[in-house]
Amino acid sequence: MLTSNPSPLPKYLKEDELSEECKTLIPTLPTALGWVHTTLYKYQGFWHPLRQLQGVISCQQHFQSQHKDILLVTTPKSDTTWLKSILFTLINRTHLPPTQQNHPLLSTNPHILLRLEQMGSNSLEQVFEKFCEGVSLYGPFWDHVLSYWHVSVKNPEKICFLTYEEMKEEPEVHLRKLAEFLGCPFSKKEDGENMVEGILDICSFDNLSNLEVSKEGKLPSGENNSAFFRKGEVDDWKNYMTIEMVERIKKICEEKLEGSGLKF
Repeated sequence: MLTSNPSPLPKYLKEDELSEECKTLIPTLPTALGWVHTTLYKYQGFWHPLRQLQGVISCQQHFQSQHKDILLVTTPKSDTTWLKSILFTLINRTHLPPTQQNHPLLSTNPHILLRLEQMGSNSLEQVFEKFCEGVSLYGPFWDHVLSYWHVSVKNPEKICFLTYEEMKEEPEVHLRKLAEFLGCPFSKKEDGENMVEGILDICSFDNLSNLEVSKEGKLPSGENNSAFFRKGEVDDWKNYMTIEMVERIKKICEEKLEGSGLKF
């Protein structure tokens, strides 16, 4: 049953319940002023806010993945909402077909269990500069993405690497790829019932963004559901930056991704 009440944070993720190991580690780490959080700490090559740093340490020590676990890992504002909707509909299609009139996606925001942090008040120029320097949540961005990319090339059965641009260009191809990866490929019967088209239709930007829950609802954190929907277009980010910013990002991407086989 879906619920709008988020689970309380476990003790080890609360800043006033930091482990002794984390308390000892913090003074030894490089710090930087973040553009969402007050302070970021650099640990194992990446920048983390304090609470997430505790989470990283605890997960490395205690987390044991199960064979059927599915982890959706994305950068914020890279259409996580769309992919989360697709995953939910894809996995539950046998008992919740996309044509069902009371399908949960029609009344529940895909991010209903997502806990949002307080947004920063920095200017776009300040945020852009920090991002280019690698100082962002779990950044440097390129190092983080490349680490997943390299593992996906070596172990494609463990990591399915998708890009928003590819998903938008060939949605059916990549939906089928995702289904194969998850071990639930579409059957001939489902193809005859246009299941692929049905999933893409119910998860489309136009459909999700025009739902009543998306236009007027709110998350438990108070964030408007409408904040998760912009234009649903490739390269829309360029409309918010100067020509100089766009060129700088392109140059950094070329330098960071050179020889990797990954392109943005």
